[in-house]
Amino acid sequence: MEFHNSLQDFINWLTQAEQTLNVASRPSLILDTVLFQIDEHKVFANEVNSHREQIIELDKTGTHLKYFSQKQDVVLIKNLLISVQSRWEKVVQRLVERGRSLDEARKRAKQVKLDIKIL
Repeated sequence: MEFHNSLQDFINWLTQAEQTLNVASRPSLILDTVLFQIDEHKVFANEVNSHREQIIELDKTGTHLKYFSQKQDVVLIKNLLISVQSRWEKVVQRLVERGRSLDEARKRAKQVKLDIKIL
C-alpha cells in the first residue's frame, strides 16, 4: 500500500511537472525577461532534481515487490515502473532542452543589446 501511495504521489507530481513544461513561455529575446525566465527555470530544475531520489526509491521498492508478488501483479508493477521511468526521463530531457534554449536566448539578447548600444 505504501508503494502504491508513493507511486501515485510521484505520478501526480510528474503530471504537474509535464504541465509546467507544456505551458512555459518561449524564451524571450528581451534580456531582462529571459534572465527572469532563467531564474524561474533554475527553481523548477531544483524541484525536478529534488524528486530524483524518489524515482530511485520507487524503482528499488517496485523491483523488490516483484519478487514477492503474484505473476499478474508483477506485470502490473513492471509496466507502471516502465511508464513512470519513461515520463521522468522525458521531463528531465525537456528540462535540459529548455535550459539550452534559454541560454541561447540570453546570448542573443545580450548581443542585441550590444548591437543597439553600438548604433
